[in-house]
Amino acid sequence: MARRWRIQVPDGWYHATNRGNGGEAVFRTDEDRMRFLGRVAELPERFGTEVHAFVLMDNHYHLLVRCRQSGLSEALRWLQTTYAIQFNGAHRRQGHVFQGRFKSVLIRQEAALDAVARYGHLNPVRIGGLGFSKEEQRRAKVAGCADPEAELVARRLRVLREHRWSSWRAYAGLEVAPAWLTRDRIQSGCGGRRLKEQRAALVAYTEQPIRQGRMDSPWEGIVAGVVLGDAAEAAALLRAAERNPEGQAEAIRKAAARARPEWGAIVGGAESILGRRWAQMADEYGDWGRDGTMAVATRHLGWRLVDVVRQVRGLKYAAAAQGIRRFWRRAEKEAQLAQFAGRLKAAMSIVNV
Repeated sequence: MARRWRIQVPDGWYHATNRGNGGEAVFRTDEDRMRFLGRVAELPERFGTEVHAFVLMDNHYHLLVRCRQSGLSEALRWLQTTYAIQFNGAHRRQGHVFQGRFKSVLIRQEAALDAVARYGHLNPVRIGGLGFSKEEQRRAKVAGCADPEAELVARRLRVLREHRWSSWRAYAGLEVAPAWLTRDRIQSGCGGRRLKEQRAALVAYTEQPIRQGRMDSPWEGIVAGVVLGDAAEAAALLRAAERNPEGQAEAIRKAAARARPEWGAIVGGAESILGRRWAQMADEYGDWGRDGTMAVATRHLGWRLVDVVRQVRGLKYAAAAQGIRRFWRRAEKEAQLAQFAGRLKAAMSIVNV
């Protein structure tokens, strides 16, 4: 059977998933899960890939991502390869960890994003014993299903809310969201003006199938197994991918580079906000201005880390990545750093209009 085409477009939304080789577990321990999420956390800086939702099950993962600066294949290939090396080392094993190439669907319908995020977040509940597995849902679609009893609904909700390895707990307000998780689109997708209202609407929407006992598939209307959207547009995208499969990622990188602010403008914005020169930020020990500027540039302004490093004299890639991670960790606790990031992002959005 021919392999499915990878449809890569600038600013594309994707649902991506993969399973363990031969159905084996890819996450045996909590340490494995932490290692995998540690790699996921690097996707925004390394590849300009926004992570909007994630779910880790024992033998597979789900990601809802938006690729701002590079193709999905480049980011997911790095994620799986680096995690597989760590996994094999930790468990003293050799061989493939994942079941070949990851599967992905390009989402071209804005309204479908909420349903796809819900589909991923409800994975922990879609298991045997809770009346909500794939097979049970297929039967319910044909024969119908009775309203679930209160005790069963309570068990489903408990499983959903207590599953630690999912972005749902952050969306539901049950734990602090990691800094690398981009939440604005999914958080606001079900309505509401304030965070409390948005959260209540999202919780009600996500929990509705659990309470009713049935969930409609978000994949109705998928084209060729890889595009969720208008059939005519999907056919055109498939033809373009067939003609030039290798050129898609390069086209995305060029489009992102054209859209991003100039490096000099970013540095100037940082200098204006902090009231000190770039040379001082870059050379003075303990000054977080340089790391903060790089952090905002890579996460929010369309710059890849490899391109930022070329702009900063004498800085190595590993040191830059470490400095950016250090800045975001501090920004979670120190208001001054978080305010700087917000102000620089806002200033550059005005410059780039």
